[in-house]
Formats: sequence, C-alpha cells, structure tokens
Amino acid sequence: MDDVSLLASRRDELARSAAFHGVVLVAAGQPLPIAGTDQSHEFHAHPDHRYLTGLEQPGAVLALDPFEGWQLFAPVRGIEDRVWEGDGVRREGWAGRPGVDHARPVAQRGGWLERRRGEPMAIAGNDDILHRPERYGLSTWETLEPDIHFEASARLAERLAELRRTKDTGEIARMQGAADASLRGHVAAMRLARPGMTERQVEVEIEAEFFRAGAQRTAYGSIVGSGPNGAILHIAPTGRVLREGDIVMVDAGAEMDGYASDVSRTWPVSGRFEGAQRDLYQLVLNVQEAAIAGARPGKEYRELHLEACERMARGLVDLGILRGDPASLVERDAHALFFPHGLGHMLGLATHDAGGCLAGRAPSDRFGLKWLRADLPLQENYVVTIEPGFYVIDALLRDPVRRERYRDAVNWERVDALAGFGGIRIEDDVRITAGGAEVLTAAIPKQIAAIEAFREEALQS
Repeated sequence: MDDVSLLASRRDELARSAAFHGVVLVAAGQPLPIAGTDQSHEFHAHPDHRYLTGLEQPGAVLALDPFEGWQLFAPVRGIEDRVWEGDGVRREGWAGRPGVDHARPVAQRGGWLERRRGEPMAIAGNDDILHRPERYGLSTWETLEPDIHFEASARLAERLAELRRTKDTGEIARMQGAADASLRGHVAAMRLARPGMTERQVEVEIEAEFFRAGAQRTAYGSIVGSGPNGAILHIAPTGRVLREGDIVMVDAGAEMDGYASDVSRTWPVSGRFEGAQRDLYQLVLNVQEAAIAGARPGKEYRELHLEACERMARGLVDLGILRGDPASLVERDAHALFFPHGLGHMLGLATHDAGGCLAGRAPSDRFGLKWLRADLPLQENYVVTIEPGFYVIDALLRDPVRRERYRDAVNWERVDALAGFGGIRIEDDVRITAGGAEVLTAAIPKQIAAIEAFREEALQS
C-alpha cells in the first residue's frame, strides 16, 4: 500500500505544476464486460489514477477543485454487488487510504459536477469518462455544459508522465519485487521444459511460479515461441510441441503491487545452442550488454537504440548475413529486416510506461524507428527495458519489395538457409543510476555457458 503522505505529495506537486486553475478529473476506468458471460475482463486502473490514489477501484474518479482540494468519488457496493463479487474495497476502506480532502460515494459525483457547471475542466486518466459518461453514472456532458480544456488536458497528461518517469525508493523496491518474481518464473521454465511439452504448458509453469512468489498478476500476456514461432514478436503460447534442436523465446513478467517487470530470455530445448543459434545468440547478447553499459543520465534513448542497431548490423556483416558498411546499412534500415522493433521502453505502473516519447517529439515512420517506444533523454531513477533481438520473420524476408530493395545489402542465400530459425530476444529491466545503470533482473541466466549448464543439469534430473 502506498504511504498516504507520499500520495498527497504527488497530488500537491501535480496541482502546483499543472498550470491550470480549474476542475481536474482523473478517472480509473471501468471493467470491460466479456461477451456471452456475466463477467468482465480483469480490471486495471489507469496508471495515472493509481499513481495519485494507490487504488484499484473500478469506477473511481479523483477530482480536484482548486478551492476545495482533492475529492475521491468511488462506488459503494450494494447487496446485489456483494452477492456476486464480495465487498471489494468498502467505503470505510477506500475513504482513508489515499488521504484526500474528501471521500464521497459515487452517487454524489453528478451533483458535485452540476455545482461547477461552466467552470474550466481538464481530464486525465481514462478518458472513457468523457466519451462514455453513462458508465460513471453521469448524464451526457452536454447537460452539464462543461468547459473542457483539451490543451490543458494534454499538458496535464504530459506532466503526469514526467512525474511518473522518475521512480522513488518505494517504487524501485516494488519493481525489484516484480523482477524477483519474474526470476523465479523464468528459472522454472528453464528447469522444467522438456521436448514434447507445449508452449502453453511452459506458460503455465512460468505464471504459476510468479504467483507462488507473491505476484498479483502477470504484467502482460506471456509470450512463449518455440522454433519458428519465436519469430512472431508477440505470439500467444500455442499447442506447438517443443522439439529437439529448437530454441524457445520467452517474454514474460510478473506484476507486484501494481508495478511491472518485463523480461525476455531465449534458451535451447536440447540443452545446447547449435550452429547459427550460438553465433546469433552471442551477437544479441553482445548488443544488449553494450547498450546497458551505455545507458546513463543524459543519454538519449534514441541514440542508444541506433548504436545498438549499428552493432547488430556489424555483427550480421561478420556472420555473412548482411553486406556493406554497418552505419550505411542502418541508415537504409537493412538491419530492421532482422531487428524491427525498438531497443526497449519505459517501465513502471504500466509495461509501456509514462509517455516514452518526450513532448514535442513525433514518432518516426521510418522502417527502423517506427516501433521505437522511448524517445527521450534518460534520467536518474528512470526504469527502462533494454531488449535487442534477432528474428527470421517470413513476412519481412519473403516480401518481394524488400528483397528487391535490399538485394545488395543482404546475403539472401544465407538468409534462406535460416528458414524456420525462429527468434532470439534478451531483455532486462534497467534502473538508471547516477553513475550508469543497475540491472534489476540480472540474476536470470543469460550467458551461454550459464544457460547451457542450467539446461543440461535440468534435463538430467
């Protein structure tokens, strides 16, 4: 649970620095129903709301009146709600937890807004309160005649992103807890996986260990791709059977007290990397370790990404997959045929956290940059992922347009020989420190010798 004084200081800082004198609404969001059932998808409060309240209460709205201070409106469960779903967080629980000036039942929200008819208003958090007010027990906004300032709302969102990017001591501790739970899950997968198991079975073992370690949920849908499936960047685990000679790419992270971990490891089913697997794995690892070593306060994440791309291109030239000068290959985005995504992203209350693109910077539509999820200078106590990869992706490598565009840059005969290879991704959670970087997930094996020793011992047990 967040410290009440800490939550209050976050809200006070936002109120001081938002440069807006009016009503502010920060909505948690509402659960999304599952069609054909009387259940909903698992609820995640909007990270901005969670950051300011410490609560995961569906339908809650944090409100600021510049004269009366912060208000929290949250549902009070009736008897029928409690029959099906239990008490949840009862009013006597949520009223005192965030330390707001006033805590009110949700039924009072409409009247509170009515008394502020025509006042300037900014909206943050989940904007479904604006587009679907009925989900919050409100009539249409037109009847309330709000003066919604959309530019102020955008500034408010950016200011919240700025505040959330820098993690305090408690947040770092929670993220380390999530990393430790992720360690247990990944180690369990490396220990228990056998030829003949399915990707889905590996997923079950990973996630079970997350929960045994105290995680409340997974930070995102776990990814397990074996053999050629490892080339599908966000593949959901399937019934494909792990086979001798496969490598398996696992991207899975635990969530602890609202904070995410995000980790990828790649390992051999048979216990040892073979042939091109070994060379390409070592290349990805070298690229990742160099990027971690280069991460420090003031370093532009975009620059870190491009440096990683050039190292990847140089390695692929050395392995006879690409041809030409590495810097020129990156300028042409030839490396992106095999490493199409960004180097990583911000991490925290969301897996892709806190506005990874600095205000005023537009995402690139360039092939080698369009999926870069962080474009900002790194600062102390930011937490980011660093996750280079190599993939043999049929959709890219069989595309006749790209084969023609890069006919002189790619050894297509060598590439075609890698058909069915799959993919390699190595990802760690990295805290930026005053002197460089600290890897929160460093205990999860990633050196070739460590992985092979671990896998071979596991297969013999």
